Amino acid sequence: MLALHRISHHFGGVRALDDVTLTVEKGGIQGLIGPNGAGKTTLFNVITGLFRPSEGTLSFEGHNLLQMPPHRIATCGIARTFQNIRLFSEMTLIDNVVVGMHARLAYGTLGWMLRTRAFRQAEAGARQQARQLLERVGLAGHDNELAGNLSYGNQRKLEIARALAAEPRLLLLDEPVAGMNSTEKNEIMSLVKSLRQDHMTVLLIEHDMRFVMGLCDTLAVLNFGHVIAQGSPAQIQANPAVIEAYLGQEESA
Repeated sequence: MLALHRISHHFGGVRALDDVTLTVEKGGIQGLIGPNGAGKTTLFNVITGLFRPSEGTLSFEGHNLLQMPPHRIATCGIARTFQNIRLFSEMTLIDNVVVGMHARLAYGTLGWMLRTRAFRQAEAGARQQARQLLERVGLAGHDNELAGNLSYGNQRKLEIARALAAEPRLLLLDEPVAGMNSTEKNEIMSLVKSLRQDHMTVLLIEHDMRFVMGLCDTLAVLNFGHVIAQGSPAQIQANPAVIEAYLGQEESA
């Protein structure tokens, strides 16, 4: 579904990504793990068009993403959350989710300005769908609360709902359970598993190894911008290079 071939990205003399080759299979849940500063979020930024790689090729369902701006990549079927939460804190939960739908609402600028019947119908449908998404992530009944008043864990849930509003085929989650308690983490694990049943593909970054190992079909490990291992959770846990670079650090931390 997604193919990266020999992707490199430089910040001055720093090679944040160095010759990364990686594939994401349709319908799977794949994890991307590694130490802080390994290049994981940089890779997400390359996939979504925020950064242009210095070298390499990148395709999604056969389409060359390197020729597309970020908004075109989103309409192609890729949505994401961010490591540092990016919500509209002074807007309500339901309005934050509706924002995620506007790339695919068909009423146009004139319809919005004139408040046409098509606009009103589209907005009513969008708000109904937004309520369903808030319920799906565990935020039902909080439609009109301000996003900035939510706990950190619930802001994470809201950001996932907004990403789902774009109806992606590939969902990129950057540390989706950061700041959550064990109950909230289990809820997000169940949610991500349910997305597979909806024929969605998920690529996620996460440092919680219990969450990653219990959820992902396959894992890729980045270290200093290089992919040092790929395989099943069991293979990754037994890989000496991964233990030395990452898992050993986690155990001794």
